[in-house]
Amino acid sequence: MPADITAAIDEVAANTLLHAAESALGTLSRSGNGSLGPLEAGWGASVSFSGGTITLAAPDTVAIANLDVAYSLNLSVGIDLSFLDFCLPQVCLWTPWGDICTPTICVDFPTIGVDIPFSSSAQLSADFGIDTHLSAGTWLIDVVIQSIPSVDLGPAATLLLTAIGAAISAALLAVPFIGPVLAIAAAAITAAFGIAEVTGLLGSIISLFVSGLTFTVYRQPQQLQILPATGPFDPAVDVTLVSVAADVQSSTKNELVVSVDI
Repeated sequence: MPADITAAIDEVAANTLLHAAESALGTLSRSGNGSLGPLEAGWGASVSFSGGTITLAAPDTVAIANLDVAYSLNLSVGIDLSFLDFCLPQVCLWTPWGDICTPTICVDFPTIGVDIPFSSSAQLSADFGIDTHLSAGTWLIDVVIQSIPSVDLGPAATLLLTAIGAAISAALLAVPFIGPVLAIAAAAITAAFGIAEVTGLLGSIISLFVSGLTFTVYRQPQQLQILPATGPFDPAVDVTLVSVAADVQSSTKNELVVSVDI
């Protein structure tokens, strides 16, 4: 049985809906913990999405290519300097009145926190499925990512590794008395992890935002007023959207078709 209302949009219109959905989604924020070799790293990140090109493929695939992922990241890395702890031994001198001893003096070095702010962008391409559902009295048509794709980080991991090394050097240089010596050791500390570890951490953070990524491309209240009341004998006319369905259909061209029963 044919639907009461059928509407179709082509890929040009679908791209317009995508970009509107990106703006509506806004900026997403999350925080968590990870590791860089022997170092523990806490992080907070915010991500927004823009651009991208839609290709419609029947029966239910919305492929989005070259979606821009802009992100800002703040890493907090702790450097444990306890390996530098030392104690000056007690020295005693004999005197006719008894031994005179110096106190035992110990110096404990703390863990230094280093904050590394970093911003960049990445690109991803992935297949999205179509999910139509009723939520709180509103019909929604969402396109939902099907799996976590590989994300093209570009040169970001190398730039982040450089930023981490520079931040660690600056923090160690500020340690009283032995800062210059420790700063020389910064290269050895950052050598404990490499580009692979930084790429893994950065990729895992972005993947958290990409997993389950959803864009709402259609939103319509279930109850609609199609004619306002014009008098006591002409009441308002309301309709109820009983069901809404969407799929990609192919004829002369691929289109996203929305079917509505009232």
